[in-house]
Amino acid sequence: MTENIPASGKKTTNPYLTSPTLVLSLILICVYSAIGFLVGDFVSPLSTNSPILLFLAQCDGPLPIYPWTLVTSIFLHASIIHIASNILFLLLFGFILEEQVTKTRWMATFFLTGIMGNLTFVGADLTGFFLTGFPNSLSLSCGVGASGAVYGVMGAATGLRGVVLIIFIAGLDIFAGGGFFAHIGGLITGLLLRKVLEFRVEEFLVTEFAEKSNALHATTW
Repeated sequence: MTENIPASGKKTTNPYLTSPTLVLSLILICVYSAIGFLVGDFVSPLSTNSPILLFLAQCDGPLPIYPWTLVTSIFLHASIIHIASNILFLLLFGFILEEQVTKTRWMATFFLTGIMGNLTFVGADLTGFFLTGFPNSLSLSCGVGASGAVYGVMGAATGLRGVVLIIFIAGLDIFAGGGFFAHIGGLITGLLLRKVLEFRVEEFLVTEFAEKSNALHATTW
């Protein structure tokens, strides 16, 4: 079998294999499928009595029991609808962000906003603990899902005006249940990352323009 190689001698890389949006989406689906296979339930693989949930999810404590749950909980989803909605919005806004940043920055945005979403969830737990004096043991709440990261990617990809417009038109479920704090935390972090990115791009363009102007001025003299 022959392989098409460009004139430059470099092999072409399939863009789908290097797309962080597709790679993360496939990882989320694989994790959901693996857990569903282990527990024998693909519809609602997580339950409050599941050791997987208590060991890998970010649950009320009021403090996180395990530090790694800030990351692992991003890859857990409670139901088919839960993961389907996150995958859908990740695909919608992930490709938009890919056109604006490098793959490394895309991955950094996903994980930073996901972790900050979980930290916001923890902050809400701590606030409730200090206000009431004890965690609510009768109602264990666990934060799972990539929603915080998805909202972060959306914020980084579209900016504040885009987020407001999208929520108004599409009616995104930003105020859904216990995911409210994770959504808000991830979204705000994504918007801040976009501001940093816009500043860096603007700074780069100004510097490049100044260098070209200086070079042109030097040649004219």
